[in-house]
Amino acid sequence: MLLTPEKPDHWREVRSLTRVRKDNGVAYVREKTVDSQIQEICALGERNRQQRLVQAGERGSPDRLQEGTLVSFLREYDRRGESDVAWRIAEGLADRVAGHVARKLARWRLTPEESDDCARDLFAALWEALFSHEATAEFWEVRFWVCLDRRLWNLVEKRQAVRDNELRPGDASLDDGDSDSAADEISAFGRLVDSGAGPETLAEHKEALALLTENERLAVYLCRVEGLPEESEDPHRVTAAKILGVTGRSVRNYLRRAEAKLREWQQAELEEMKRIKR
Repeated sequence: MLLTPEKPDHWREVRSLTRVRKDNGVAYVREKTVDSQIQEICALGERNRQQRLVQAGERGSPDRLQEGTLVSFLREYDRRGESDVAWRIAEGLADRVAGHVARKLARWRLTPEESDDCARDLFAALWEALFSHEATAEFWEVRFWVCLDRRLWNLVEKRQAVRDNELRPGDASLDDGDSDSAADEISAFGRLVDSGAGPETLAEHKEALALLTENERLAVYLCRVEGLPEESEDPHRVTAAKILGVTGRSVRNYLRRAEAKLREWQQAELEEMKRIKR
């Protein structure tokens, strides 16, 4: 692998983040481990720095670089006009996340072709975000896996919505006596149990989904479908709050608002059914 020749070192430190949180106006900060790795790598000579970044460490190795570290340097190299180095780091990131993406897609009821399409779309969106110089893209340096999973979730949801439109009830493709199972198959929330009032009533009702904001839908999915806790005192446990990048209180607010909207929607549906039967 060719590395950029040695040249006068212009690194001191990677710039501070400028994006601020919507809830309190405080600027985002990288994880302490990422900051420490950035300082360590900035102190290296250029050749050793690039060597360290393209050989980021094996899984489980104590010297394995964090994803936030790699994204920070990728964006910094690209900002400084050294896109060849940035793309070598990007290739390493692609190799690192490929297995994670495949496992996530396997949990959805997609055809192999649809999974391949989602993966391609995800990596296209990933490169666009990582090579963006906008402050909004800085969250990838702070919560890489949160950003990745949210992008993937959105892509799968859109894919399911397209299939839902193509195979809506009454279409000839569903007239095989098994329309219930087919509807469950095409719904992004098909695995939800329809158990009465509350977020669980989502099932395949597109009208209900349209009532919810993105964060409300994600909170319902993560807590009701994936079964994740809203928050946890264990810093290593995956929670809905971590994935959404908000507090546990915010997650609970999303769920309460979603439940209220869905209860109102369900009541309106019942009233409409009564009116029709009269």
